[in-house]
Amino acid sequence: MVRYVLNTPTDDDTLNELFDDAWPSHERLEFAPMLEASLVYVLAYDEDTLVGFIRVVACGTRRGFVLGPTVRTSAHHRGIGTALLNQAAEAAEKAGVKSLHVDFASHLRPFYAGAGFKHTASGVRRLG
Repeated sequence: MVRYVLNTPTDDDTLNELFDDAWPSHERLEFAPMLEASLVYVLAYDEDTLVGFIRVVACGTRRGFVLGPTVRTSAHHRGIGTALLNQAAEAAEKAGVKSLHVDFASHLRPFYAGAGFKHTASGVRRLG
């Protein structure tokens, strides 16, 4: 059974191992500054193995951005991604956030629509 924990300390090695599994081009990161800057983050564990992660950062007091949603490849299609989104959304709402925003690849549109996200137009400007 998967358990979800909010804002619980973890270490760089554990998170980097998850991201290495889920993202082939992942480069090692220091997660502590990102976690400290997060309004909320959720970790999903299957027994003692980290199988999922998501975080929300605040933009002002009413808007939040979903960042880093990740599920271990061996744990796909078990509802973990949806549960992570729901846990993060609930915690963000309790903190006063009124809307969540997320960027995603177009093939994930049905997943995010199923999780309650509406399609909107947005723009990206690359820097540097």
